Amino acid sequence: MVLVDSATGEEVEPVVLDARTGRRLDDSEAYVFTAGPAAGAAMRGGRYEESGRA
Repeated sequence: MVLVDSATGEEVEPVVLDARTGRRLDDSEAYVFTAGPAAGAAMRGGRYEESGRA
């Protein structure tokens, strides 16, 4: 299955962007997951704490 523009039939390249900044999220060095506000102790005590948000 290929995603195309419905008007032109031209193939498109879908990407995921940060809505606030417009930056592409395909840079694995620029973005990391972190524990959210409802995270329990198990989530906060591990690797998700590295980003400084936990």
